[in-house]
Amino acid sequence: MKNHIKVNGKILQTNKRFLQLKNSQKEWISAELYKLYHEKMKEKRTTRKLPPNQRDVVISSLYAQIQNREIWIPYSEVKKYVFSKTTKIVKSFKKQFPELSEEIEDEHTIK
Repeated sequence: MKNHIKVNGKILQTNKRFLQLKNSQKEWISAELYKLYHEKMKEKRTTRKLPPNQRDVVISSLYAQIQNREIWIPYSEVKKYVFSKTTKIVKSFKKQFPELSEEIEDEHTIK
């Protein structure tokens, strides 16, 4: 049990990987990630990847939500998952919000 700790009477695996989560947990995390990232993209008015400080805000808020749902997974695994999905999230933003994407692109070309 060297990879386990006891928290609030529960034994938690400290080296858990994202793939070891239940499908419902993975789907929920994925949906929340897309929602949070898209909201931040709308707020920053960009159709590109977020800068590192904004991306860290998204990761932190996602991790807080994961902890509230009592899903135990290391922060590093969540961060790695976010980095692996960033390109897909940006592409899906353009598909999901085509008018907004064009409007934002036009603003950037004017500048």
